[in-house]
Amino acid sequence: MKNESNYEKTRKILEDNITRYLREKDKSARWLSIKIGKNEWYITRMLNGKIDPSLDALFNIAEALRAEPAELFTKKEG
Repeated sequence: MKNESNYEKTRKILEDNITRYLREKDKSARWLSIKIGKNEWYITRMLNGKIDPSLDALFNIAEALRAEPAELFTKKEG
């Protein structure tokens, strides 16, 4: 991870935060997929870093998780 780019770091923060929000709310990738109108495959691939979510999807994810979009990109300490 020494040579990790800013993109990769930001991508990992996004994945971690969405996963954390889902866990805190006791919700699944399937639940999120239904809430944002995407299939579960899309969410799973996004959370595994295989695809990048669209800007529209990011805003819908934030809304579904009751979070500010910027919070999805903010590294949580601790």
